[in-house]
Amino acid sequence: MEEKIRELEGLVEDLSSELASGMYQTIQILSNITTFTENFYEGSHSRFVSEKSAILAEELGLNEDMVTEIKIAGLLHDIGKIGYMDSSLYKYPSEMSSSEYKRYTMHPGLSVKILEPYSGFKGICEIISQHHEKLDGSGFPNHIQGNEIHPGARIILVVDTYHNALYKKQRDRTYNNSSSTPYTSTAAFLESTKDKYANTMNYLYKKRGILFDQKVVEAFIRMMELERTSFGRKSVMRVPVNQIVPGMIFAEDYFTKHGMLIAAKGETTKEEMIKALVRFAEAGEIPTRILVMK
Repeated sequence: MEEKIRELEGLVEDLSSELASGMYQTIQILSNITTFTENFYEGSHSRFVSEKSAILAEELGLNEDMVTEIKIAGLLHDIGKIGYMDSSLYKYPSEMSSSEYKRYTMHPGLSVKILEPYSGFKGICEIISQHHEKLDGSGFPNHIQGNEIHPGARIILVVDTYHNALYKKQRDRTYNNSSSTPYTSTAAFLESTKDKYANTMNYLYKKRGILFDQKVVEAFIRMMELERTSFGRKSVMRVPVNQIVPGMIFAEDYFTKHGMLIAAKGETTKEEMIKALVRFAEAGEIPTRILVMK
């Protein structure tokens, strides 16, 4: 009997691993699809929102399951923009025509429609559906207020607002993969973003408790201040791809020959990325030496 129980436990464990692997692969595929809506950003918007939102959720003491849901929601929050015209994707809402803005406000709902058939995505869909809702009810699509808004959505709203303000390309830029300017030094990076950074942080701070969750804004500002301070102590250099280690920061965007963003400028290298980078370099998809901050 005990042997049979151990055998059943092993089967359950194997099945759980298979399900987890399948879920991970599904998320990766959906995330790759989402990157096709990001031609008008410096670096990867969804990966930035995902990474920073998850860190922020941990800082705020949310449990592990919630942090995971927020991380996935950050990766997939804009998947509903698939099929949107390029002419509207680069615009800020204030620049859109009434018809463009109406379509723009539909993207959280469209994201949910894409994701809701996947079992286990219920909590993720709730976060995504609310990630443009604001405390005073002026957000969209349902104009909910205050604590009615999911904590994960409140976090993503702040990070999303920040990244849009700093890294969305100006409408007079040429939008192609080669238009991304690499960081030549950490000082150049900090100087190039100084004014936008100050304006964005001032806006978030002024609107804390009005549009944005006060605790989220204050924790985010502390987090980004520490990050920018640490940038100032780093150097920019080219490193052989097989010598990249976790914790380095990409100083340039790297795309496949088909235009898929593999590594985003400003993104921190992680263990799971490094093997993939080596494979892409061996296949001639990216250079064998990568520009990083370390």
